[in-house]
Formats: sequence, structure tokens, C-alpha cells
Amino acid sequence: MKAHWSAACCAVFIFASLGMSRLQAQESAVQSSVLHIVQTQTTTPPTNGQVPTFLSTYQVLNGATSPTNLLGLKGTLSMNNNSQNFSQVLWVLVYWKGECPVHDINLDKIAGFLWFDITKIVTQSDSKFNVDLQFPQPIAATGCIGFYYGGGPEFAGETTMKADLDLTYQAANAVNPNTVVGVGGGEYCFGQNWGCQNATVNDGDGFAVPTPMQQSGHLLQLYGNISDTAFDGTQNFGPIPTGDAWGTVNDWYLLPGGCGKFGKNLNSQGFPNPQPLSTIYNWLPKNALHLASTPMVDRIPPAGTGMATLQNQVQNLFSAPVQVNAGDCMVTIYGRSGNGATDDETQVVGLMGP
Repeated sequence: MKAHWSAACCAVFIFASLGMSRLQAQESAVQSSVLHIVQTQTTTPPTNGQVPTFLSTYQVLNGATSPTNLLGLKGTLSMNNNSQNFSQVLWVLVYWKGECPVHDINLDKIAGFLWFDITKIVTQSDSKFNVDLQFPQPIAATGCIGFYYGGGPEFAGETTMKADLDLTYQAANAVNPNTVVGVGGGEYCFGQNWGCQNATVNDGDGFAVPTPMQQSGHLLQLYGNISDTAFDGTQNFGPIPTGDAWGTVNDWYLLPGGCGKFGKNLNSQGFPNPQPLSTIYNWLPKNALHLASTPMVDRIPPAGTGMATLQNQVQNLFSAPVQVNAGDCMVTIYGRSGNGATDDETQVVGLMGP
């Protein structure tokens, strides 16, 4: 992967401007309403390093400053590759507190992020990823919602990307104190010595992303998705995995009191250096709280190929909200089993309450 394909918030601000549309949605004053988001674009490889991106804005409720509670997001994200080339698309929901902007493709004026998702495809085929997220503890927004997306093939071919989503929302009767916080999303390459936010050729290595928590409160939910994929077998990337299987490790921990050794294991760009996966787990203090785990595996059939995409939704609701103090640390661990080259990415955020 090229460095500009970095994940989450970093990636959003370096995509290029290609287009925007404005749609309207109606909302019932009493009951929940549904914003139907349908977007389709076909893209080719980046020109001059600029990834094709798109933004649509939707005014809901009675005005752009109307307090809004988001209750659920459901639908599908689809990709179609017309050639055997690696491709990926980043999907993002944001909101503004003022009027919907005429043009804010760089998301400079947003009030906050609401949701991220990443989808990847590595073969000449169709791919569909189902989204079904519920927010029993609503996400706070206002009456102008933005749907931002961008990406496509990295080196060759065309990719058609399509979103068909229903966002359920309602008017907020009081100020909603819940906030969306980053918990260490990112993109890391295995089996090659370049690309992503960092990379390693050592099959036994992993990455651990520390995120210092800036505010105290209670963690209510982790949500988003993971997309881990082999590459396309071309000389542009590392080799396809071979053997019986390859898989990935995706873990989230809360470390009371600080990031410890994880915070010191960063390069000059602020991304974690690779370390043996056993070392990473040994760095966890005894009081580390394991919040979630999403292992995935691709079992390679006899005479088959390890060219596959492993994708999974993350939705971890905490029946007992997790106490978080300012200065605590969230650590996201990326690991990989098997050989060959893979691109491992999470787009997961946390919902924090008071």
C-alpha cells in the first residue's frame, strides 16, 4: 500500500476533492425517522497521488442545528472490481453544527465523526459487506449529516463503489452527552517492508496502537469494522499467503494510568514499530482490561489460493459501562498468523458517556 492510504482520521484529510451532492430528509416530530443514503461512484487509480473522494450532505429534522440522536445504521456497502487488482474504499459519517456546508470535502468544518468503515477487495468480483449497528445509547449529532467516501483501485482497473444505508434518528429532547472517540484504528502491512502506516516482513511480529484517553467517563460501546486482506498477486505487492491457512488477531485493551511501553514504541510519525507479538502481549500490565477480540482466519483449500478478504463488523455493547479516567490508555493490537503479505485495517471507534 502507498503511505497515503493510511486509515481513519489521518486518511480523511488527505483525500482529494471530486464531488458533492445535497439531499434532503424529512423527520417526524414524534417518532423515529430514517435517512436513506444511496451513493454510487466508479473510480480509477489515484492521479498525482490524489485519491478520488465524494461527499453528500443531508439536512434532517427542522434545521441544521437541531439536536439529533442516532439510533442505528443498517444496509450494505458494495464494491465491484473489473480487473484483478487490489482495491479499497473508506466510508465515513460526520456532522456539522451549523448549516450544511456548500463545500467541505476536506471535512475542515465538521463538528465530529460518527462512524467509519473500510471495505477491500482483492479479486475481479463483486463484494458486499453488511452493516447492522444499533445504538441503545444514542450517538449525539445535529441536523446536518455528511456521508463521505473515497478510494478505488490502487494501481490499475476500475472499482464501482455503492452504499445503500438506512440511518435511524430522532429529535433529542435533551442535550446528549455521549461522544465518539478514537480507540486506535489504523492500517498495518505484513509480509512486505513498505506501505500502510507501518510494515513488517517478520511473520511473528505485530503492532500495538496506543491511544491516550483525554477525557473521563464511561465507555458504552465499541463499533465499526475490520477488513484484513491478502494482495492481488501482482508485483505491486508482497506474495499471496500459502499453506493451510492465514489469519489475523484484533484485540482491544484498556490500560489504567497510561500507555507504558506502548507509548514509547513509536516511530517519528507517531505510528507503532513492529515487535514480536509475544512481546506485545507481555507488555500488558496485570490490571489491563480486555475489551474485545475479533480473530479471523482464511482456510486455504488444497490446490487453492490464499487470495482472500477477511471482513467483520465490530459491535461490542457493554452492559456495565467501563469506567475510563483521563490519562488511561486504549491499546489496539494487530497480529497475523501464516505467511505471505496482508493488509490489516480496523475502523473502530468508541462511544463514551459521562
